[in-house]
Order: sequence, then structure tokens, then C-alpha cells
Amino acid sequence: MQNFNFTDELKKRNNGIFIKLSVYVFKEDNAYISYCPSLDLSGCGNDINEAKDSMEKTLMIYFDYALNKNTLLKDLRNHGWNVRGVKQKKIKAPKFDELLHNEDFLDILENKEYQKFDTPVEIPV
Repeated sequence: MQNFNFTDELKKRNNGIFIKLSVYVFKEDNAYISYCPSLDLSGCGNDINEAKDSMEKTLMIYFDYALNKNTLLKDLRNHGWNVRGVKQKKIKAPKFDELLHNEDFLDILENKEYQKFDTPVEIPV
């Protein structure tokens, strides 16, 4: 895994699914929090790099679990992703304005000093 981008979409490739995600990192009390609004996942650390590393681990655990339980597409739908079927070549994340109903994300945008990181992730099929 590497950096995370807000054109959140899944595209099938020969050896897996390529996904871009955005992660917002902000400081809260003495910790740095990383948050991915399109999946409603977070990580934390003592500095920005630890928070980003924590998010990478969180995402790996999330995708491993969802793929092993065969619940990834259902969970993406529950998070507002546009998923029409398993064989679809593109699965789109909710648009930015659709994520603004998420109170945690809105709080970050309105009340926190944050940095946004864009990272592509490849998920094996």
C-alpha cells in the first residue's frame, strides 16, 4: 500500500483491484489521527507517519477480513459506494458532497487543521 486519493474508485486489473483513497490526518490532544471518510476507518500514532502507517495496517486488515468473509461489495454499498454487480469493471465511491453527512468527517473539515494524503492500494482478487 502507498498513498490515498479522493477520486475513490475501484477498477479491476489482471492481478487485482486498484483503489485510490483519501486519508485526512489531524492532531487531537497528543495523538495524530488518520481518517478515511469513504470507508469510515481510522488509525492513530504519535506523529503523522505513525498515523499513516496505522491507516495502512487498518486498511490491510479491513480488506483481508472483507475479502475472506466475502462481504466487501456489501460493505462498500453500506458506505455509499455505487456497486452494480460483481463483474462490473468500475465501482465508484461516494462523491465528496455525499460524505458531508458524516458528522465526524464534517467536524474534521470544519474544526481541525488537517493534511490530506492520496494513496493507491491494490487488492488481490
